[in-house]
Amino acid sequence: MSTSAKPGGESPAGLTRPAVVTMVAVLATATALSQFFRNSVGVIATTLADELKLDPDQLGLVASSFFLIFALCQIPVGIVIDRWGPRVALLGSSLFAVAGALVFAQATGQAGLIAGRLLLGIGCSTFFMAPLVIYARAFPPSVFASLAGFQIAFSSLGTILATAPLGWMTAAFGWRSAFLLAALVSALLLVGIVLGVRGAATGRLPGKATETLPQAFGGIGAVMRTPGFWPLFLMSFSTFSTFALFIGLWGGPYLAHVHGADLSAQGQVLFVMAIAQVVGTIAWGSADRLTGAYKPLAVSGALLTLALLAAIIAVGHRDALQAGILVALLGFTCAFTPVLVAHSKALFPPEITGRGLSFINMGTMSGTFVSQWLTGLAVKAAAGGAAVYPVTAFQIAFAMQAVLLAVATLVYLRAPEPRRAGP
Repeated sequence: MSTSAKPGGESPAGLTRPAVVTMVAVLATATALSQFFRNSVGVIATTLADELKLDPDQLGLVASSFFLIFALCQIPVGIVIDRWGPRVALLGSSLFAVAGALVFAQATGQAGLIAGRLLLGIGCSTFFMAPLVIYARAFPPSVFASLAGFQIAFSSLGTILATAPLGWMTAAFGWRSAFLLAALVSALLLVGIVLGVRGAATGRLPGKATETLPQAFGGIGAVMRTPGFWPLFLMSFSTFSTFALFIGLWGGPYLAHVHGADLSAQGQVLFVMAIAQVVGTIAWGSADRLTGAYKPLAVSGALLTLALLAAIIAVGHRDALQAGILVALLGFTCAFTPVLVAHSKALFPPEITGRGLSFINMGTMSGTFVSQWLTGLAVKAAAGGAAVYPVTAFQIAFAMQAVLLAVATLVYLRAPEPRRAGP
């Protein structure tokens, strides 16, 4: 990954190349940790349900609570990033991540699990937006999509760890031990932010007077009035939530209840799905640079995703291997998030970039909350109290998601296609 170093060994970020590499590594690790926490319920869902006696709607609320608070935090997060800088935002939120992992590990029922997930949602609320703002400030527009793609691709390591490795550790040592270890990693990340996230791009914008709070909140209105904001918001609302619906909640139960898969087999399928997302993220991000246009790629990804959802609904229940392949491919087709991020970034002027990207991310997280919460209610209604959920319950949940994505894609077609800025 090139950072276009200046003569004398300095990068556009105003740091030496080793310092830039260190900073990018810390920022990517933060997003990876966020991905682990947000997706960590999927492979242990059946274990939590059995051990703590959770119904489908309770399980859906546990998983989705992370995304609800994460989404709500995006308003203050955007203000903090633009007013005080992304480094301050990262330092403050990382303390909540440590606390959340500890609370979740000690939970004895739904209330404790939700409390831990809420703290984790607050803690992770800056772990994607703050790095993107640093990249937007420090590097040329021509490499922003690649940096965003790298950030997302590397962060998928967290998603991978939330599949087969978490399933293995749960089987060997218990899910509580896994989250105690995650708390330790969160504490080490805090140290990394203190030592490794440096430079002018991590603080307030140079030469810019500090906004008053009324001015900061006024920037929210400017974000919402930006042409193309709402189509991008809705597309972000539906895209990641499709991936998270499988890997973060219903993928494991679907494989267990419909195909009789054990914890190891569930983890393996979701592991492949996570790997496919990594490959897809890199592929979609690279294609973004090659084509010079956002909408054709995003629409293509959405249509492929809709086709796979239709296939899972229609024939996924017939054969376990076929279902696993379809779910894995879904990881690839849903991975065009870097295109949406780059499209969103192109809409906003520098003074509201933090708030703009945070609001788009608010769409991503709120969409996942709504999707997981509503499908939890739908699965419970269709299951009717049965210990083994019928295939119809999952088909209804997946069809609900397909309708959401189809509507979002139609709205997204109306979004403007900004011209690319030069390097």
